[in-house]
Amino acid sequence: MRPDPEALATFVQVVDSGSVTAAAARLGLAKSAVSKRVAQLEAQLATQLLHRAPRHVSPTDSGALLYERARALLAQLDSVADELLARSGALQGAVRLAAPLSFGIRYLGPMITDFMRRYEGIEVTLDLDDRHVELMSGGYDLALRSGRLGDSDLRARRLGTSRRALCCSPGYAERRGLPDRLEALHAHSCLGYTNTTAGHLWRFRRAGSREERSLTLRGRLAANSGEALLQAACAGLGLVVLPTFLVSDAVHAGTLRPVPLPGWEPVPDSIQLIYPPTPSLPLKTRALIEHLAERIREPFGWDAPFAPFQEAAGGL
Repeated sequence: MRPDPEALATFVQVVDSGSVTAAAARLGLAKSAVSKRVAQLEAQLATQLLHRAPRHVSPTDSGALLYERARALLAQLDSVADELLARSGALQGAVRLAAPLSFGIRYLGPMITDFMRRYEGIEVTLDLDDRHVELMSGGYDLALRSGRLGDSDLRARRLGTSRRALCCSPGYAERRGLPDRLEALHAHSCLGYTNTTAGHLWRFRRAGSREERSLTLRGRLAANSGEALLQAACAGLGLVVLPTFLVSDAVHAGTLRPVPLPGWEPVPDSIQLIYPPTPSLPLKTRALIEHLAERIREPFGWDAPFAPFQEAAGGL
């Protein structure tokens, strides 16, 4: 007797989520229903598939084998369904996208709206959060990230360079003056971003080379929100390093000003779309990737106010 595809999909979700409770939430099912499906699958296959702890589950050796095979099989089934839908001219299904809060608020809204007008059969859940979410355990199909991927099995589609800018308010510059070299930053109030493990570590790159310098800097305020740091910098509380997409409007309006450090610039990040390493990516996810890649392309308009300062530093 062949295992039920729904039971296999439930089992895969349990392994991805790391717990029955989290899987039930992702699937929109009762916890008891998820447990029953897994138990029936174990009974049918006459083997234990999960190691169970009070708040966590992990696959046994047999479970790991089933997980890998079932995940590939389910991806193939999804691919066949997508292909048939594509032939009929209609893509359907749900896509969950995670993205940074500030970027999402400023830029993603219109892009997602256009995508949903284009593909009326696709439902999108947009989760905006500055923290890096776990794609597999979080049930996400796709994530937009500004940063380095690091060691990961995830796949990435690079969209461009996310430049960062050292800025302060005109009032702060008048009161405290401006640093003219990297070491002078130690004498200033530097606002820290706490959503990274190195929130008080500012990294700079010598313009036109790969040489980097890191400085541990502290100020009166540290926050896990780029928006909060932007407001604090505009209010004159200190120097801040933030992505140009976040501070561009404030620089254009004159509430912030770039602070050039001759020969140095903040180390940039990459803007990337991250997705799971599935054997066959669903067409609905592929469609959203292509849609976003069409609209998030260099040169970025938000970099324009910083061009004169980057040219002066030798960064362009």
